[in-house]
Amino acid sequence: MRIILLTKTPQSERTRLCLQLLAGLAGSVDVMVYLAGDGVYNLLGQDGPDATCQTASQLGKPLWALLPRDQIIACREDLAARGVSADGKATVPANFYELLVDDMMKEGSWIYTF
Repeated sequence: MRIILLTKTPQSERTRLCLQLLAGLAGSVDVMVYLAGDGVYNLLGQDGPDATCQTASQLGKPLWALLPRDQIIACREDLAARGVSADGKATVPANFYELLVDDMMKEGSWIYTF
């Protein structure tokens, strides 16, 4: 399993690298993306009023178009703190960090942080 922890805004070069990696991995391997901190801003974009997220669309597809909802996990507290809504684009569990650590501890997991 590939685990990606994304904490950067959509304008970040690291986010662009992350989206490029995801575009290459999507469909070929088991991938989970965890959004924490400013990473939750990656749920905004093309269909919303936030024009700052256009860097994701310049790569072809926004995060939620690369993976199904059940493979994108967003931190509830970070969403609330930043006034962002998942709008069905991500799963928002009550135990975000517990799920992250469980996935990280699985044998054979690869962990990427952006």
